[in-house]
Amino acid sequence: MKLGIFLLVFGLLIAAVGVSAWQYVEPVMLEAIIGEYSDADLLVLIRAGGIGLTVFGGGLALGGIVRMIVKR
Repeated sequence: MKLGIFLLVFGLLIAAVGVSAWQYVEPVMLEAIIGEYSDADLLVLIRAGGIGLTVFGGGLALGGIVRMIVKR
């Protein structure tokens, strides 16, 4: 039960970070971290990473729910 709750909460946090990156991060914010790329390339990377984090976090959350149901 504890692992299921942890997976649920952790997955929702990761999904929230993914959605916020997908919607609100601008390419200018990442130029200092990643380096000099064109804005179009950085925008593609940001959106792809945000969608990936959202899907991964959602999968963890669903896995936590399934684990809590099955272990019951």
